[in-house]
Amino acid sequence: MTSPSHAPRRLVRIGVAVVALVAPVALAGPAFASSTANEIVYTADDNNDGVYSVVIRDLESRRVTTVLPADTTNQWIYDEPELSPDGTRVALSTDRGGSSELDEAIAVVNRDGTNFRRLTTPPAPVESGTTTTLSIDVAAAWSPDGTRIAFTRITITADDDLNVEPTVDTSILVVPAAGGAATPLAGAENGYTADWSPDGTKIVFADFPDASTDDSGPLTVVNSNGTGSPVVLGVSGQQPAWSPDGSTIAYATVTARDSNRTRAWDTTQIATVPATGGAERRLAPTQPGSAPTVAEYPAWTPDGEAIVYDVYPYSATDPFPPGDLWAVDRNGVRAGRVTATAGDEAQPHVQGPAPSSVSAGTASTYTPVTPKRILDTRSGLGAAAAKVGPGSSINLTVHGVSTAEGAVPSNASAVVLNLTVTGTTSGTDVRAYPAGTPVPGASNLNAGAGQTVPNLVTVRIGSGGAISLYNSGGTVHLIADIAGYYTPDAAGAGFAPVDPSRILDTRSGVGGATAKVGPASSIDLQVTGALTTADGATVSVPADARAVVLNVTATGATATTDVRVYPTPTDGAVPEVSNLNVRAGQTTPNLVTVAVGQGGKVRLRNGAGSVNLIADLAGYYSASAPGRFVPVAPTRFLDTRSGVGGAPIPVTAGGHVDLKAAGTRGVPAGATAVVLNLTGTGVSASTDVRAFPVGAATVPTVSNLNLTQGATRANLAIVKTGTDGRVRIRNGAGSVNLIGDLAGYMIG
Repeated sequence: MTSPSHAPRRLVRIGVAVVALVAPVALAGPAFASSTANEIVYTADDNNDGVYSVVIRDLESRRVTTVLPADTTNQWIYDEPELSPDGTRVALSTDRGGSSELDEAIAVVNRDGTNFRRLTTPPAPVESGTTTTLSIDVAAAWSPDGTRIAFTRITITADDDLNVEPTVDTSILVVPAAGGAATPLAGAENGYTADWSPDGTKIVFADFPDASTDDSGPLTVVNSNGTGSPVVLGVSGQQPAWSPDGSTIAYATVTARDSNRTRAWDTTQIATVPATGGAERRLAPTQPGSAPTVAEYPAWTPDGEAIVYDVYPYSATDPFPPGDLWAVDRNGVRAGRVTATAGDEAQPHVQGPAPSSVSAGTASTYTPVTPKRILDTRSGLGAAAAKVGPGSSINLTVHGVSTAEGAVPSNASAVVLNLTVTGTTSGTDVRAYPAGTPVPGASNLNAGAGQTVPNLVTVRIGSGGAISLYNSGGTVHLIADIAGYYTPDAAGAGFAPVDPSRILDTRSGVGGATAKVGPASSIDLQVTGALTTADGATVSVPADARAVVLNVTATGATATTDVRVYPTPTDGAVPEVSNLNVRAGQTTPNLVTVAVGQGGKVRLRNGAGSVNLIADLAGYYSASAPGRFVPVAPTRFLDTRSGVGGAPIPVTAGGHVDLKAAGTRGVPAGATAVVLNLTGTGVSASTDVRAFPVGAATVPTVSNLNLTQGATRANLAIVKTGTDGRVRIRNGAGSVNLIGDLAGYMIG
């Protein structure tokens, strides 16, 4: 039998009766711990002929694999697929293997399409006089431990007389995943589509729509063991999906009724409600306009920061109107297509790795040092005088390294380095991480062939007092300049974050300089005291500040040059280390943590040509500042390509992601700031990216990343946390995918 149109009404023929049924849904389940990327399983009708396949899309690689191909001969129904918690099997509703085309049951199949078997057996059709009674099983939902499957049994009784309204009864049942008898769920006798709580102790279900009004009944929660009394949530909708943290339930709800009830083109939208009941919150409208559309089948991403669903328009001429998979951030603001093909993609369910907690070190204070080069593979400083090959790592010992201020102590917990890659033979990324730990998925630098790219890194020190540096592609030379280190005592300075504040702009005279900086020339920037910002405000840095954190940007360069940022010296000495490497015409930012020099100033020096310099203050270190830095092993918190930390869609012009950075994954809710390595990739137009606390009164004028079309670029950022422990990352123009890797956080 041909799969029903991707629509909110499923047409089931029993004799000559046609009964309209609201389509069930595959709901989000627990994460697939053995997978390395988020995946979506869904149904696909490539030819818009109503014959569906079941496919899995890897959101990181975008590779699509087929679980069950479309069968144009038998035209099997394949509906509501859902991956098992371990990701090895798919449960779905299908008439394949049944005694007739209406014998639809719950089945399971291995993700490679093998070992297909029907799991449930609906009651056989019964004819009595002029009536026929038929039951079908739909809407499978795995329990979090993978041992049980909840599903909906629909029983329809139709009369040969078409003027007699059919009756429809529904209920929620539970069947062992290994096979066995299905048992009704107490309290869910009128249930229709269901999902489990993350701990498996509760089930939420929707009521079947009222036959006379088409109104959905309330969402209801019952204990999965059948005890206790049902709890009615006070909102109406279909296809409930429980968030991974257990706090919220997503569902599809009607937002506009079609006055033509025969046609019933009702507009639906995704909404959420607290799992304990409360006010409905409707998320971003999808494809707003005059034509009514349906948004349905909500499925949470494994970290609970986004919802994937499907969208399609009604059509008076197309019996199988094509739809696409969409996604929206948890805050309901940023929505967009995950898939966009000529065919129909529907009924998504998301599976992926469970978000891991960070591996945190000890709260530490900071000791700045005069910048010094401690690694250069071109000359053999700090490592062998040889390029680092593809897929290879080198170790850099940090403990005991000499600086102008003394040796790095043996209890140093993390180091701040300006890391530069040069002499690249192909596109690559470089990753800095604690020695003795596995190579992380998080990267610090992205460079193309022939490029020289620097980036500030803060790295937890590992075994042997060393860090490791990994190169992914081609061969490269690596350079590292130390800027300071952290120790788990009070010997250093504490950190105080500030709202992003522009304190230097040679284009406009902010900071005292009113012209480009010429070749071999420098400017001294006051960084302590009351500092006037670009917007006319004042930001204060105490006189005892030992170091400041600046996002330094070079723009309008007339020649290839390097920019060096260092404490204003008493002797005029120029360090050999650089912070930015800039090509003519390029705009390049880099975060700099620099010790405060003579008179509370830092010096910015340009090597060649002329260039405008911009400096945005992000915070400072002083003995009186309370903040302590907690280093962590590099951990990916955001990737809009694969649905980590937000919806798996690019960030469009003026759009933003509100990244949950504190109060999650082992980062305490009281963290005052986070250290993030931000990367922009897949850039469609030149843009800037800005990171700032959620809840800030205005969008800051300062930027953290400046990107050109097609570029992939990273920059470290230290960002104050805002409302709900979130930081906002905003894109200025075009569209871009954003990646955020946590290097540590500040407490106190």
